Amino acid sequence: SSGINAEYGVKGQPLEDIPQMEFSKDSCSLSLTSAQADKLGRKGEMMTHDFSFDHVFGPHSTQEDTFSEVSGLVQSALDGYNVCIFAYGQTGSGKTHTMQGPIDPSSEFRGIIPRSMEQVFKTGEELAEQGWRYTFTASFIEIYNETLHDLISNSDEKIEIKLVNDKSRDVEVTNVKTVIVENSYDVHQLLHKANKNRTVAATKCNERSSRSHSVFRLKIDGRNTKNGDSCTGNLNLVDLAGSERVAHSGSTGQRLKEAQAINTSLSELGNVIMALNEKKTHIPYRNSKLTYLLCNSLGGNSKTLMFVNVSPLDKHTAESINSLRFASKVNRCDIGTAKKNK
Repeated sequence: SSGINAEYGVKGQPLEDIPQMEFSKDSCSLSLTSAQADKLGRKGEMMTHDFSFDHVFGPHSTQEDTFSEVSGLVQSALDGYNVCIFAYGQTGSGKTHTMQGPIDPSSEFRGIIPRSMEQVFKTGEELAEQGWRYTFTASFIEIYNETLHDLISNSDEKIEIKLVNDKSRDVEVTNVKTVIVENSYDVHQLLHKANKNRTVAATKCNERSSRSHSVFRLKIDGRNTKNGDSCTGNLNLVDLAGSERVAHSGSTGQRLKEAQAINTSLSELGNVIMALNEKKTHIPYRNSKLTYLLCNSLGGNSKTLMFVNVSPLDKHTAESINSLRFASKVNRCDIGTAKKNK
């Protein structure tokens, strides 16, 4: 199954400052009102843009509300499926807050990554009574300017993606540190180290704009000591780089190169999803490092969900509309029925 969720990210702005957004009572749609600009850039006629999604999180939604929508997908990884959850949107719209939140295991603002890990640990313990034993192996990778970096290792060895074999889309990543995690403390330590190594730089859109995609990867190996059953699941939790247009971000020099790499990568993600929807024989996974890395979690043997974060600020309305249009396009796609890994 595939699903796209739109998450509305407030990012600390006063709620009364967002009159251009209207949320439906059924939490499945929102409307944005924006002024059309003429050729000279002057504001003119007001237009309303309507969008519908599987779920819309309004300004009063909590991190717990957000996670409750994806907890079933996280469980699927424990059951032996490949699962991928993205956060998409412009810089400063709340993607990293959604996926990670503060590096504090006791904070109510914990994001998808720490809450997912809490769930798999808890469920793993509960299933132990039925004979299941799980090993959780984590890695954390950054894709910056189409180059992979290990966020939990200080090694300078080149990282490459290779297909395990020609018959499957399973990939292995060379020279990446993997860590067996057994509890929330282990995860907290891993996130803290990764956060220090993440590539950030200033743009006009956000002073600490993430200029890279980050991919938290968890491999789940399960074995039942009572009946001999086994399963392997993969959970990919992805904080995508900011999707804003180059002209709006004010990027030049190195920042311009970064923005171009980001936009190309995001375009290729959209192309892969569209190719899957159209049941094409060739899916262009290798056109970007992001889609190549995630090829076993995009397509028929996986469950995929996308959060789309939008900024509440009026000056970001155009970028918000672009993000929501992309989400609407992707939400209409059917990328196939997931199959369990044996």
